[in-house]
Amino acid sequence: MAVLSNHPAVKAVSPQAPVTDWFIGDDFHHNGAFMLMDAFSFYSGFGKPRPRPTTDGAAGFSDWKTPDNYDFYLRAGALRNYADRFGMKNIPFWNDLMAHPDYDAWWQARNPRPHLKNIMPAVMTVGGLFDAEDCFGAWRVYEAIEKQNSPAASNRLVMGPWVHGGWARTAGDRLGNVVFGKKTTDYYQKEVEFRFFEYYLKNKGTMDLPDAIVFETGSNEWRTYNSWPPKRAEPVKFFFHEGGLLSVAPPPAVDKAPPGMQMDEYLSDPSKPVPYTEDVHLRRTREYMCDDQRFAARRPDVLVYQTEVLDKTMTLAGTVTADLWVNLSSTDADFVVKLIDVFPDTLSGEENGVPLGGYQMLVRGEIMRGRYRNSFEKPQPFVPGTVSQVRFDLPDVSHAFLPGHKLMIQVQSSWFPLADRNPQQFINIYQAKDEDFIPATIQVFHTPVGASGVVLPVLRGR
Repeated sequence: MAVLSNHPAVKAVSPQAPVTDWFIGDDFHHNGAFMLMDAFSFYSGFGKPRPRPTTDGAAGFSDWKTPDNYDFYLRAGALRNYADRFGMKNIPFWNDLMAHPDYDAWWQARNPRPHLKNIMPAVMTVGGLFDAEDCFGAWRVYEAIEKQNSPAASNRLVMGPWVHGGWARTAGDRLGNVVFGKKTTDYYQKEVEFRFFEYYLKNKGTMDLPDAIVFETGSNEWRTYNSWPPKRAEPVKFFFHEGGLLSVAPPPAVDKAPPGMQMDEYLSDPSKPVPYTEDVHLRRTREYMCDDQRFAARRPDVLVYQTEVLDKTMTLAGTVTADLWVNLSSTDADFVVKLIDVFPDTLSGEENGVPLGGYQMLVRGEIMRGRYRNSFEKPQPFVPGTVSQVRFDLPDVSHAFLPGHKLMIQVQSSWFPLADRNPQQFINIYQAKDEDFIPATIQVFHTPVGASGVVLPVLRGR
């Protein structure tokens, strides 16, 4: 809001973990899928009416009756149950969430990105690579300013290996089982943030900060670029193959592959959704953003594709795009795609009691509500027996896959209870009843006609 005011006294602004779009990527929805844990835990307290000024914070929901969030949300059932069962009918914004299932004018009016034009102050957008709440927003604010203003606009991006607000309240040297090897927050505060405001507010020093300062996980080094994504980043499609292979080689011609080798299949059962983490806990964790994914790879309802062992470093810098060709036995389903760094089996040592040999580090994961595959404003059902394309973006990444590692992609149709369950029928999910949730058979094709895979931003020259 300070950026948009263009007040002559505003010289420099740093949006940090900015919320940009509550339906597409920040906080309460990701690609139309409802982020259940965050919405319920946050609005059960923050959403309570405050008719008069107060210094007392309202208590959120606490009657869990279990230490296991998977168990709690599964027993809670359909979203419509929350109104009476947990008192959410008294939360105005919760009612708004339930009343606007699609990307209508109500949601679009809350997206500031189209208005980021004619920017006058210097802007430095800051975000976290592992920001569970608003990873989408920081990348997209920088992008919107870059695309809608003249090259003379002062527009910068800083992304570190941080959780939500981690650049202000953590050392930024590790997250869960992943160690970054340096106090990234200290560097940012002293060498970037302080210098930015000293220059623009006090005319002290020189402004030689690059357009993008982004931490590269894997190699665990700060990288600087003249733009984001870097001009040296080239989109390369990695295709799914029979036997779980992930390769830049396209799949073989249909007439050269037996019918059973043209697709992979799994049963998505809403009564047994895929958990977002293997741990038993109550509150949504921050560490899930880089958790070990071996627990998911072992499930029959998760497809796994991986490269051969890399013989040289492969660096990704930019947006990851999932490109799935699917057939459903029902009229709707969600799709979760996860980008994973598989550590060498021979790697010794452990973190927090977790062996790092064979560790499957989540680099980026994202969910897509299938009905919105063609339009967020006008959802469409799937037609059973018809192959459909589901293409969507994951938030940007900056990661180096080192020699001896492998790159893995996992595909599944639930991510629970991080995101709510899809009843897998083309009905209003916010009004669906418990009995509306049905299993669905999901087929993912890897033929030249339906060549499923992911498009990765591979950095040339490194």
